[in-house]
Amino acid sequence: MKKILIIKHGSLGDIISATSVLKDIRDNYLKDEIIILTSSKYKFFFLDSFLVNKILIDDRKGLLASISLVNKILKMNIDLVINLQNSRRTTIYELCFRLFTSAKINGTSIFSTSRYLLSSGNLPSVIDGLSNQIELLNIKCRRKPYLDWLNNHSFDFNKIDHKRLIIVNPGCSRNNIQKKWSSEKYSAICKVLISKNILPVLIGSKEDQESINFIEKKVKNVLNLCNKSPLNVVYQLSQKAIGAISNDTGPAHLIAASGCKIHLVLSSFSNVQTVIPQGDNVTYTQKRNIDNILPEEIINKLEMIFKI
Repeated sequence: MKKILIIKHGSLGDIISATSVLKDIRDNYLKDEIIILTSSKYKFFFLDSFLVNKILIDDRKGLLASISLVNKILKMNIDLVINLQNSRRTTIYELCFRLFTSAKINGTSIFSTSRYLLSSGNLPSVIDGLSNQIELLNIKCRRKPYLDWLNNHSFDFNKIDHKRLIIVNPGCSRNNIQKKWSSEKYSAICKVLISKNILPVLIGSKEDQESINFIEKKVKNVLNLCNKSPLNVVYQLSQKAIGAISNDTGPAHLIAASGCKIHLVLSSFSNVQTVIPQGDNVTYTQKRNIDNILPEEIINKLEMIFKI
């Protein structure tokens, strides 16, 4: 039995995109032990997915912690390292594997034994880039996220008596405030949806509570699932919804992966070729300054795309 180490960090959107190749790797190495090196916040995500056998935590807390972690991994007799990162830190990890082990390394750095060269002038989407990389290991790739396991914990849809609903995801990471469309404008969208007898379902984490509470105060009869919308709930809601509207955030990738139609409100800080979710069900409105996008523009798009 081989021991395979996968290295993957990043945003929620990055992790969701990576499930595409994680499923491909799992299918190709069914009888082998797959270990993932990732952040602690994704521990239960990967435990529930059954895509890996073991999880190692790397919260990147400094030099001494990294040295201790690398020493631990070097003693594990890893046969194959698949580095799905492009960071300086994981390049150093690869160097350690080259110097002190006989492990094969699949990655993008100069220390990879099967190296995928990224073209700086024509970057592929995240999923295509990761798929191209592991195809060097003769792994057949699906090129779409694998999230079916999120249906294992079912959501009680009896709580929603509307037959028609649209997911509204108005939040955004505090590190990317330039990607956030205003709560005032999302409120205007919700008012129109309610006038059409469509239930706006507001999703988000504790970080998004201020934005969602603002909308709820402005608009009666929305469904507020702020801090009550873990990944499995969002995924299952997406399978029932007419569509979704969202900023460029991690949950947008989750919604798109379900097959739900989603319209993104974007600033120039979002690269539509590489970073946002890809697919026929994904559309977007983009302006250099996201504040210049008017609610009327979005309503017109939603009416056309969602046929409402």
